Amino acid sequence: MLSLLEQVSKFTGIALVHNTRAKISVNDNAQAIQYTTYETLIAKAKALRAKGNLPCHAVLSFKDLTTFVAHLLAYESIVENLYLQPETALALTHESSTNTTVSTQKKSAATVWHLATSGTTGTPKWIGHTSASLCRAIKLGQQHQQTRWALCYQPFRYAGLQVLLQSLLNGATLVDCTATDTAEKLDIIKREKVNAISATPTLWRQFLLSGAFSNSQPLFTIDKITLGGEITDAPLLAQLASQFPNAKIMHVYASTEAGVGFAVTDSQPGFPKQWLTAGVNGNSLKVDSENVLWIKTDASKNTELAKVNSTFVEVDSQGYVNTNDVVMIEDNRVYFKGRANGAINVGGQKVHPEHVEQVLLQSPLVSQARVYAKQSSIMGQLVVADVVLCASKDTETKPAIALLLHCKKHLDRFEIPTKINVTDSIAINATGKIGRAQQASTE
Repeated sequence: MLSLLEQVSKFTGIALVHNTRAKISVNDNAQAIQYTTYETLIAKAKALRAKGNLPCHAVLSFKDLTTFVAHLLAYESIVENLYLQPETALALTHESSTNTTVSTQKKSAATVWHLATSGTTGTPKWIGHTSASLCRAIKLGQQHQQTRWALCYQPFRYAGLQVLLQSLLNGATLVDCTATDTAEKLDIIKREKVNAISATPTLWRQFLLSGAFSNSQPLFTIDKITLGGEITDAPLLAQLASQFPNAKIMHVYASTEAGVGFAVTDSQPGFPKQWLTAGVNGNSLKVDSENVLWIKTDASKNTELAKVNSTFVEVDSQGYVNTNDVVMIEDNRVYFKGRANGAINVGGQKVHPEHVEQVLLQSPLVSQARVYAKQSSIMGQLVVADVVLCASKDTETKPAIALLLHCKKHLDRFEIPTKINVTDSIAINATGKIGRAQQASTE
C-alpha cells in the first residue's frame, strides 16, 4: 500500500479550508480564512520528513487543520506508533513516545494509529488501527474530487479521521467546522459551498432546528448526507429526505473499537435482519444471548492489532469484536437500543437512555431529547428526560403530560421517565453527541 503522502501527491487545488482565529486587536475577534492547497500541504509534509529525526512514537495534537494534516502525512508510514491526542490528554502506552527518535533514512514502518474513544459512557481508552484498516471503507473515484466536505467531527476522532481521509484520498476539499457553534457551522457551510456533510444525528437535529434548511431559504445544495456516532431514528431520516430530496442519505455504523462496519441507505433506522446471516460489506455480524451485537472485520483478524487492543477490546475465538451495542430484533429489522455500559439501573431493571430518546423523538411534539439518570435512595436510579419542543402553531398546553402518555404506549413501566423537563436547548459535547457521562444529582 502506498503511503498517504504518496497517494495525495497527485492532486492539486484547494485541500483544506479553516479559520486562523487570530485576533487583530484586543477588541477584534475577526477570523481570517486560510485556504491550503495540496501543493502546499505536500511541501509541508516533505519538509517535516527532510528535517530528520522523526519520532519513533509520535503524539499529534490538533491546533489547526493544516498543521495537523501536514504532520499526519509526514508521520504515516514512518513512525511506528502515532497517537492522535484528544483535547484532554490521555496517558500513552509507550513511555518513550515523546523522546525516542529515528532517522528519516529508516526503513518505512507499518504505522499503528492510536485513536481515543469518545468516553461518552466511560473512561476514554486508546484503540489501535492500521492505515489499511482506516482506509478500508474509503470510496475512491474521480467523481468524488469535486466534493466539498464539512468536517464537523474532530479530526483526531475515528469519525473525523474517516471524513478527512475520504476527502484527502480523492483530492477533494475539506472545510473545518469543528470549533464553532451551530450557527457558525451553518455560515461556513454556506460560505464555502459545502455539498457533503457527515455529522451525528444530534447535530443534524440542531441544523434542522435552526431553520436554515427550510424550503423558504434554499441556501444549500447538499449531495451527500452521512449520519453516525449515535442511533439514527425514522423521523430524522424522513425530515432529511424531505429537505434534501436529491441527496444520497446514509447512516454509518462504526466505532473506534470495531472500525467501519456498514452503511445503511434504505431510509430506515437499524439494518436488515438478513445481514446477521449473509453479512454486509465483507463483515460478519451476530447477536449474542444478551442481545449485544458482535462484528468481525478484516481488521479484527490482524494479530498485531489484537495484541495492541487486547486490554480494551473483547474478541472471541472466532474473531468477532464485542461492539457493546445492545440491539432488538423486530420482524425483519435489527434496531439499536443503546450502549450496554450506559444503561440506567431502575430497581434492577436496565433502561437504555437512547431507546427512551428514540420513543420521545417519535412524538410530533419533540425535536430533541436527552434522557439520563437521577440517583434514588429507593430505586437506585430513576429515568429523567429533557426535551426541546417542535415549533408549532398548535402548541400543546401540557406537553409533559402528553409525552408521558405517549411513552406509556411504547415503553415498559420502568422505562417511562419519572419527570420530563421542557427546555429551550440541549447541550452537545465536543464530539457532536449528547453527553451521558454525568448524571443528575440526588434531590
